Amino acid sequence: MGRPETSMRLALLLAADSGMQPIVSILDGLRNALVAVLVTLSVVALTYAGVRYVIAGGDATGVEKAKGAAKSAVIGLALALLAPVIVSIVKRIIGG
Repeated sequence: MGRPETSMRLALLLAADSGMQPIVSILDGLRNALVAVLVTLSVVALTYAGVRYVIAGGDATGVEKAKGAAKSAVIGLALALLAPVIVSIVKRIIGG
């Protein structure tokens, strides 16, 4: 029997033939739509954190909560923007 890496790569190549192209296209569109929604939600969360910061008016507790919300929003935005890049790298690694 062949090496497991060769068998896996062959299976992935067979799965990615032209018959799978419509499914791959649909999944790519779904991924792009999901990224758009996540980016929108992250921007809304960042705006909300900014409003909380302004409303806090120097109150230490309010400012800390606003900073935490802003940090979470920025992390979410970064992950949403990096998701397609990570998927692309994984596709290249597995031979897609």
